[in-house]
Amino acid sequence: MTILDRFALTLGRLTAWCFAAIILIMVYEVVARYGFNAPTTWAHETSVLLAAFGFVFGGAFCMAEGTHMRISFLVETRPRLARFSNALSLTAGAIYLVGLCYASWRMAEKALWRFSISGEWDPERSGSTLNSPLPAYLNALLFVGCALFLLLVLQRMVSKRKP
Repeated sequence: MTILDRFALTLGRLTAWCFAAIILIMVYEVVARYGFNAPTTWAHETSVLLAAFGFVFGGAFCMAEGTHMRISFLVETRPRLARFSNALSLTAGAIYLVGLCYASWRMAEKALWRFSISGEWDPERSGSTLNSPLPAYLNALLFVGCALFLLLVLQRMVSKRKP
Protein backbone atom coordinates (compact mmCIF):
# COMPACT_ATOMS: atom_id res chain seq x y z
CA MET A 1 0.00 0.00 0.00
CA THR A 2 1.43 3.35 -1.06
CA ILE A 3 1.38 6.69 0.70
CA LEU A 4 -1.28 7.86 -1.76
CA ASP A 5 -3.46 4.85 -0.89
CA ARG A 6 -3.07 5.49 2.83
CA PHE A 7 -3.88 9.18 2.33
CA ALA A 8 -7.05 8.38 0.36
CA LEU A 9 -8.13 5.78 2.93
CA THR A 10 -7.54 8.13 5.86
CA LEU A 11 -9.35 10.96 4.10
CA GLY A 12 -12.23 8.65 3.24
CA ARG A 13 -12.59 7.47 6.82
CA LEU A 14 -12.53 11.05 8.07
CA THR A 15 -15.13 12.18 5.54
CA ALA A 16 -17.40 9.33 6.58
CA TRP A 17 -17.92 11.28 9.80
CA CYS A 18 -19.47 14.06 7.71
CA PHE A 19 -22.59 11.92 7.38
CA ALA A 20 -22.85 11.54 11.17
CA ALA A 21 -22.55 15.32 11.45
CA ILE A 22 -25.34 15.73 8.88
CA ILE A 23 -27.64 13.59 11.03
CA LEU A 24 -26.90 15.72 14.09
CA ILE A 25 -27.44 18.94 12.14
CA MET A 26 -30.75 17.71 10.73
CA VAL A 27 -31.97 16.57 14.16
CA TYR A 28 -31.06 20.00 15.53
CA GLU A 29 -32.84 21.71 12.63
CA VAL A 30 -36.03 19.68 13.09
CA VAL A 31 -36.11 20.30 16.85
CA ALA A 32 -35.37 24.01 16.40
CA ARG A 33 -37.93 24.43 13.62
CA TYR A 34 -40.84 22.38 14.94
CA GLY A 35 -40.11 22.36 18.66
CA PHE A 36 -39.15 26.01 19.14
CA ASN A 37 -40.36 27.61 15.89
CA ALA A 38 -36.81 28.88 15.33
CA PRO A 39 -35.45 27.44 12.09
CA THR A 40 -31.79 27.90 11.26
CA THR A 41 -30.38 29.65 8.21
CA TRP A 42 -27.26 27.49 8.10
CA ALA A 43 -28.37 23.86 8.50
CA HIS A 44 -29.25 23.12 4.88
CA GLU A 45 -26.13 24.64 3.33
CA THR A 46 -23.86 23.08 5.92
CA SER A 47 -25.34 19.62 5.42
CA VAL A 48 -25.02 19.96 1.62
CA LEU A 49 -21.36 20.93 2.02
CA LEU A 50 -20.67 17.98 4.32
CA ALA A 51 -22.44 15.52 1.99
CA ALA A 52 -20.58 16.87 -1.03
CA PHE A 53 -17.29 16.59 0.83
CA GLY A 54 -18.04 12.94 1.60
CA PHE A 55 -19.13 12.08 -1.95
CA VAL A 56 -16.25 13.91 -3.64
CA PHE A 57 -13.64 11.84 -1.85
CA GLY A 58 -15.64 8.60 -1.94
CA GLY A 59 -14.37 7.58 -5.38
CA ALA A 60 -10.74 7.89 -4.35
CA PHE A 61 -11.48 5.99 -1.14
CA CYS A 62 -13.08 3.11 -3.06
CA MET A 63 -10.18 3.01 -5.52
CA ALA A 64 -7.63 2.87 -2.70
CA GLU A 65 -9.64 0.22 -0.87
CA GLY A 66 -10.36 -1.77 -4.05
CA THR A 67 -14.11 -1.84 -3.46
CA HIS A 68 -15.47 -0.42 -6.71
CA MET A 69 -18.34 -2.43 -8.14
CA ARG A 70 -17.34 -5.09 -10.62
CA ILE A 71 -19.17 -7.60 -12.74
CA SER A 72 -16.88 -10.55 -12.32
CA PHE A 73 -18.77 -13.38 -13.97
CA LEU A 74 -16.62 -13.55 -17.13
CA VAL A 75 -13.31 -12.35 -15.74
CA GLU A 76 -13.14 -14.91 -12.94
CA THR A 77 -13.00 -17.80 -15.39
CA ARG A 78 -10.69 -16.22 -17.99
CA PRO A 79 -7.55 -14.53 -16.62
CA ARG A 80 -6.69 -13.05 -20.01
CA LEU A 81 -10.08 -11.39 -20.19
CA ALA A 82 -9.57 -10.14 -16.63
CA ARG A 83 -6.34 -8.38 -17.60
CA PHE A 84 -8.00 -6.81 -20.64
CA SER A 85 -11.02 -5.74 -18.59
CA ASN A 86 -8.76 -4.26 -15.93
CA ALA A 87 -6.72 -2.32 -18.50
CA LEU A 88 -9.86 -1.13 -20.27
CA SER A 89 -11.54 0.06 -17.07
CA LEU A 90 -8.42 1.90 -15.88
CA THR A 91 -7.95 3.56 -19.27
CA ALA A 92 -11.59 4.61 -19.50
CA GLY A 93 -11.47 5.85 -15.91
CA ALA A 94 -8.32 7.87 -16.56
CA ILE A 95 -9.80 9.49 -19.69
CA TYR A 96 -13.00 10.34 -17.84
CA LEU A 97 -11.16 11.73 -14.81
CA VAL A 98 -8.81 13.85 -16.95
CA GLY A 99 -11.90 15.48 -18.49
CA LEU A 100 -13.55 15.86 -15.11
CA CYS A 101 -10.40 17.38 -13.60
CA TYR A 102 -10.21 19.89 -16.43
CA ALA A 103 -13.89 20.83 -16.16
CA SER A 104 -13.83 21.06 -12.36
CA TRP A 105 -10.66 23.18 -12.49
CA ARG A 106 -12.39 25.60 -14.88
CA MET A 107 -15.47 25.73 -12.64
CA ALA A 108 -13.37 26.29 -9.52
CA GLU A 109 -11.33 28.97 -11.23
CA LYS A 110 -14.47 30.88 -12.26
CA ALA A 111 -16.08 30.46 -8.83
CA LEU A 112 -13.05 31.34 -6.71
CA TRP A 113 -11.15 34.00 -8.66
CA ARG A 114 -13.87 36.62 -8.74
CA PHE A 115 -13.39 40.19 -7.63
CA SER A 116 -15.82 43.02 -7.07
CA ILE A 117 -15.54 46.37 -8.79
CA SER A 118 -13.67 47.73 -5.77
CA GLY A 119 -11.08 44.95 -6.16
CA GLU A 120 -12.15 42.87 -3.16
CA TRP A 121 -12.19 39.10 -3.46
CA ASP A 122 -15.79 37.99 -4.00
CA PRO A 123 -16.13 34.23 -4.59
CA GLU A 124 -19.33 32.71 -5.94
CA ARG A 125 -22.02 32.62 -3.27
CA SER A 126 -25.10 30.52 -2.68
CA GLY A 127 -27.67 33.30 -3.02
CA SER A 128 -29.60 32.01 -0.02
CA THR A 129 -30.31 33.79 3.25
CA LEU A 130 -26.91 32.70 4.53
CA ASN A 131 -25.27 33.63 1.19
CA SER A 132 -22.12 31.72 2.00
CA PRO A 133 -19.20 31.14 -0.40
CA LEU A 134 -19.63 27.35 -0.05
CA PRO A 135 -20.38 26.77 -3.76
CA ALA A 136 -16.97 28.17 -4.66
CA TYR A 137 -15.27 25.92 -2.13
CA LEU A 138 -17.25 22.90 -3.34
CA ASN A 139 -16.01 23.51 -6.87
CA ALA A 140 -12.44 23.54 -5.58
CA LEU A 141 -13.07 20.38 -3.54
CA LEU A 142 -14.46 18.64 -6.61
CA PHE A 143 -11.22 19.36 -8.44
CA VAL A 144 -9.12 18.05 -5.52
CA GLY A 145 -11.25 14.89 -5.24
CA CYS A 146 -11.04 14.24 -9.01
CA ALA A 147 -7.29 14.81 -9.02
CA LEU A 148 -6.79 12.39 -6.12
CA PHE A 149 -8.95 9.78 -7.85
CA LEU A 150 -7.03 10.29 -11.11
CA LEU A 151 -3.69 9.89 -9.33
CA LEU A 152 -4.88 6.60 -7.83
CA VAL A 153 -6.05 5.33 -11.24
CA LEU A 154 -2.73 6.30 -12.84
CA GLN A 155 -0.89 4.60 -9.99
CA ARG A 156 -2.87 1.40 -10.68
CA MET A 157 -2.06 1.65 -14.39
CA VAL A 158 1.67 1.96 -13.71
CA SER A 159 1.83 -0.69 -11.01
CA LYS A 160 -0.55 -3.04 -12.86
CA ARG A 161 -2.50 -3.72 -9.67
CA LYS A 162 -6.20 -4.47 -9.68
CA PRO A 163 -8.37 -1.34 -9.38
